[in-house]
Amino acid sequence: MDSQSESQQSEQDKLNDFGRLTLQVAKYGQNMSNNLHSTFANMTVHGWIRLIVIVGGYMLLRPYALKYLGKRQFESMEEQERKDREEEEKRGAKISPNQLRGQNGATVNLDEDEEEFFEEDEGKSSATRWGQKARIRQRTMIKDLLEREERRRQEEEDDKDIEDLLED
Repeated sequence: MDSQSESQQSEQDKLNDFGRLTLQVAKYGQNMSNNLHSTFANMTVHGWIRLIVIVGGYMLLRPYALKYLGKRQFESMEEQERKDREEEEKRGAKISPNQLRGQNGATVNLDEDEEEFFEEDEGKSSATRWGQKARIRQRTMIKDLLEREERRRQEEEDDKDIEDLLED
């Protein structure tokens, strides 16, 4: 070993763990900087043309590759969904739990008659109707919020109309 590497080794032995880590990161940074500088300083015309062709080809082909890969992924997801549906049909499942929760594009809405039916059965308990009252309360609360928001927007529009008339 030469004297410089021996002195660095002795300095590294004196440091704590954080100092060693910092010294190692600094060494990696210096090596990367030197390598990058020497790479571009020693490039020939042939090397520059090669680099430009590779980067340009990547920039030109990347959008097409992403589009193609996205299309393949979409097709594979559709294929998987089709297989899942066929599997459910074989098992005899008419509706999945996710469809009951409103996922996969299928929603289960209660008509007004059904809501009244559930409101009439307040004293009776049934395992199939758990949470039905909460769902109905949630729907009515959302309807009320939407109505309030619509009234607020209407009032804002009325105020804007009045302001337009006052400015003219």
